[in-house]
Amino acid sequence: MLHGRAGTGRRQLALWLTESLLGADPSRPSSSAEGAPEAGHPDFVALEFEEKKNSKEKKTLIGIDQVRELIEFLELTSHGPAGRVAVIYPADAMTLKAANSLLKTLEEPPAGAVIVLISESLARLPATVVSRCQRIRVPLPPATQALDWLAEQVPGAELGPLLEFTGGAPLATLQLHEADFAGEASQFAADIKDLEESRENPVVIAARWKKQPDLALRWLYWRLSRRVREGLGVTPDKVLEAPVGVEYGPGTVHACFDQMSRIRELRRVINGGINAELNIAGLLMDWYGGFGRQ
Repeated sequence: MLHGRAGTGRRQLALWLTESLLGADPSRPSSSAEGAPEAGHPDFVALEFEEKKNSKEKKTLIGIDQVRELIEFLELTSHGPAGRVAVIYPADAMTLKAANSLLKTLEEPPAGAVIVLISESLARLPATVVSRCQRIRVPLPPATQALDWLAEQVPGAELGPLLEFTGGAPLATLQLHEADFAGEASQFAADIKDLEESRENPVVIAARWKKQPDLALRWLYWRLSRRVREGLGVTPDKVLEAPVGVEYGPGTVHACFDQMSRIRELRRVINGGINAELNIAGLLMDWYGGFGRQ
């Protein structure tokens, strides 16, 4: 079980471990006995979100049928002497039935089989699954080390504020930089300012934010945490938005904590079939006319 914050390299570590076990890159096509190329190593399988048919979207859960197919794969005779390797990512996306169906295999895996589970939080997995795994935590690197690495990847870019936003995860920082998240953050900030000054209504903003709801909610949570720091007299040197120029007192700090609690709960259920646009609009109602100024 490899666990730790997203963007710290857990998946890369799992693939490196797989390559070490199999003696070959699991993602590199191999050749069959007839010489025809195959998609990836025959003794490796990665269990991830199942893609919907005729859709670019992906399911948000790993179901019991997928896990059963993985178990059948592990029980087959391997093509090489190293056995078979399976990676489940993210493991906390397994439904309860799927996780329970994996228990016996985790406790008594087939000879030569290795199962690597990747999770952001052990608390999101059943204790029965966690207890059957050897747990390896992938820690965040020191900020100076992360910034040095990022400077090698993107020379000349100022990624300190973005590293702060990702909680110190360098790979997540690089990914957001490549996706021009700074531009997205500027738009989010403009949306909030329009709400606070009553130039726009929450329904219109929610319609924009529903396109990438988790990222928008993460940014809003980060912005609120900044307001809390300001209210407590602790202000970061650099941020992903311009200062809003508002005094924040104890009442606002408490209101921020309330909002942050709502955001955490909404992020937890946002992919569970609820109406994202409607729920985001309800959240943003508190910002209309000036959040924390009443």
